[in-house]
Amino acid sequence: AHASIVRNYNLRAKLGDVLYDVFLPRDSAVPSSVSSPGGQPHLRVDPTAAATLAPSLLLLYGEVEHTGYYEKMTHRAHIASLLKYLWECPEHRPAFRKIAQDREHFLRFANGIMNETNSLMASIMEKLPEIRSTQVRMADPQGWAALREEERESLTSRHEENEQEVKRALPLCNKTLQMLGFLNTDGDIRNLFLLEEMCQRLVNMLMHVLTKLVGSKGLELKVDNPETYNFRPREMLRDLCSIFASFASAPEFQLECAKSGYYSADLMEKTIRTCKKLNLLDSATSTVLGMSQMELFESLPSHIALQSINVQDDEALTNDAPDEFLDPLMCTFMKDPVLLPTSDNIIDRSTITQHLLNDPHDPFNRKDLTIDMVVPAVELKNRMDAWMQEKRALVKGQK
Repeated sequence: AHASIVRNYNLRAKLGDVLYDVFLPRDSAVPSSVSSPGGQPHLRVDPTAAATLAPSLLLLYGEVEHTGYYEKMTHRAHIASLLKYLWECPEHRPAFRKIAQDREHFLRFANGIMNETNSLMASIMEKLPEIRSTQVRMADPQGWAALREEERESLTSRHEENEQEVKRALPLCNKTLQMLGFLNTDGDIRNLFLLEEMCQRLVNMLMHVLTKLVGSKGLELKVDNPETYNFRPREMLRDLCSIFASFASAPEFQLECAKSGYYSADLMEKTIRTCKKLNLLDSATSTVLGMSQMELFESLPSHIALQSINVQDDEALTNDAPDEFLDPLMCTFMKDPVLLPTSDNIIDRSTITQHLLNDPHDPFNRKDLTIDMVVPAVELKNRMDAWMQEKRALVKGQK
C-alpha cells in the first residue's frame, strides 16, 4: 500500500498483517485462525506480487516504526516472516535485487533493522538476568519463604512482567538476525550495509550482541526453560557468526571492527572456537572466494589486526587536527564535510545521513532538513586534504 494511496501508518501496517495471516505457509508450530491454503501459489506466480511485494514489505518494515512500541514488534515479526518466505522463492529474488538500487528506501529499511535490534537486545539482555535471578530465589524454598509477603508479591509481579516482555521481544529479535543473514548473502545488498553511514552501526550492533552471548556475563542469560521465552542462544550465535562470515572479506567491515569499542580479539577467538565446537557454520567450500563460511569467519581476526594498525596510524595523523576539521557531533576527523543550509553548520556527510534516517530535522536548530539539501563544503575539504598531505609527508620524512 503506497503512502500516497493509504496514508495512515496503522492501516498500512495492518495490510502487512493480512498478508501474513492469509498467504503465509503454516505449520503446526505457527497456529493461525485465518489461513488460506491456496494463497501461497498465488504469491509465487502472480507477476504483480513478484515485482512489487518484496520492495513494498521492505519499505513497510521501516514505516511501522510509527505504530506504537508493542504494535510495531508484531507487525515487524509478520513482515520478517513474509520476507523470509519470499526470499526463498526464485520468482521474487529479482525484486530483492531491485530494491538494492533504491538506496534511499533501502537505507531506511536497514536503519529500521538496526534500531529494532539494538532496542530489542537492550531490553532482552537487561531482563534475562533479572529472570534468572528471580528463578534462583524461587528455587530456594526456605529463602523464598523468609521474604516478606509484600516483597514476594513485588518480585513475582516484576518477574511476570519481565517474562512477558522477553516473550514479546525475542521472536522478532530472532527473525531480524535471520533476515540480516539471508539478505546479506546477496552482494548488492551487502554493499549497501557497507556504506559508511551503515557499516559502523552494523558492526557495533553485532559486537554488542556477541559480547552479551559469549562474553564473561553470558552465564547470567542461562534461564530455566529458555524455549518458553523463544530464547535459543545456539541459533542466535549461529546467525551472528553467519553474518560475520558474510562480511569477513570486506575491508570496510574489517576497519569498523578495528575501530569498534566493543571489539575484543579474545572474544572473537572464543567465538570462533565455540562456533567450530558446535559446528554452527558450513565447513564446505561454498562461497565465491573459494572458502567455506567457517574459513571466512576464522580469517576475520587477522584482517582486523591489520586494520587496527591503520586505525592507529590515522589517529596519530589527526590527533592534533584543527577543530574546524572535526565533526561537531562525533568529534572525529571528517571525510566528506557538507554544509547544512538550514543552520550554516558543517558536518560529515555520513553523520548527517545517519541522523536524518531517524530524525528529518537539522540537529542544530530542528528545522526541516533532507539529505538532498546539504551542500559539499568544497573549500574546507580542499584545506583538509592539503593539511593531510603535509602531515603524511612529515611522517614519511621522519622514517
